[in-house]
Amino acid sequence: MVTAVSGSAAFGDGGTNGVPGYRRIVFPVQEHVSYSDTFNACRDGCSRRHEGEDLIGQRLLHELAAVDGTVGYMATDAHGTGGNWLEIRDSAGWRYNYGHINNDTPGTDDGANPAQWRFAPGIVVGAHVKAGQFVAYMGDSGNAEDSVPHLHFEIRRPDYTAIDEYPSLRLAQGLDAGGGQCRFPSMPEQHPTSASGAGYWAATATGAIYAFGGAKFYGGLGGTALNRPVTGVTPRTTGHGSWLYASDGGVVSFGDAPFYGSTGAMHLNQPIVSMAATPSGHGYWLLASDGGVFSFGDADFYGSMASLGFCAPLPVVSIAASQTGHGYWLLQSDGHVRAFGDAEPYGDASAAHVSTVAFAVMP
Repeated sequence: MVTAVSGSAAFGDGGTNGVPGYRRIVFPVQEHVSYSDTFNACRDGCSRRHEGEDLIGQRLLHELAAVDGTVGYMATDAHGTGGNWLEIRDSAGWRYNYGHINNDTPGTDDGANPAQWRFAPGIVVGAHVKAGQFVAYMGDSGNAEDSVPHLHFEIRRPDYTAIDEYPSLRLAQGLDAGGGQCRFPSMPEQHPTSASGAGYWAATATGAIYAFGGAKFYGGLGGTALNRPVTGVTPRTTGHGSWLYASDGGVVSFGDAPFYGSTGAMHLNQPIVSMAATPSGHGYWLLASDGGVFSFGDADFYGSMASLGFCAPLPVVSIAASQTGHGYWLLQSDGHVRAFGDAEPYGDASAAHVSTVAFAVMP
């Protein structure tokens, strides 16, 4: 168990902190489909690479707009590699492509390409669509004629380079997309600023110290035999009082540290493991090992591990407040640091493969 040391680093969108890159989308098929990650797989003897994911289903399943956007391109002749095709562009210029749209009369595989069984009514170039809106029917047009009906789904940046769609699809279904994340984050909008603190230190249970941002390394206790780890005390900013806290969140005040409340009478899913005071000294946060954050006094709530959408996060061991009091950092047992509110990200100790860490923030 560790203590958030006095003093006073955000979790980005996909592509950071071990979470794959993603776009926030609605799953693009209404009915059940099956798929695996085939992005970048060989096609045509590896003369080209697969730049989408194939969602396997049945003819005439309903394909849905993944995002709010505008129809930027359509192909209606059922020829070529992709066959009947639809492109939706969002407001940032990202493109969401739908290939192999239906070209058969219902109940057949005749390739007659009836217009009324390709796209939903009103889907034309320039049309505006809403996320989740029915836009096309699943089929096997193009080079899927010798395969099975499926949606070839692509996500492309504004410069038309493709990203792996698999994490976005998984998150849209509430499934683990890698890095332990199983849904899109729902935390409040972040406003990181260097005013929140210049850097921080992370320490392992053995006393090894890691410095990040503007924090300097002054030495550590790595290799030193320690009798006991420090646990459960948080200083007030005045330096004339402190709070002690128990695993149930019971708080005891000493010196000039006022009592603002506790979780002692609450039913907690996991024990309280850390505490941080606000810069004013008129409030504090209590942290549970599952990343739950409880605010008291003038401490505001800026998010928790639950807000980030992780399925089963590693134990959270420490919390430290930003200098402004408008944010905080949470530290996981593997050295990962998650930032909330105006807290600035500076790095973490996860690459060191440590098992337990402590946390201190540079003023």
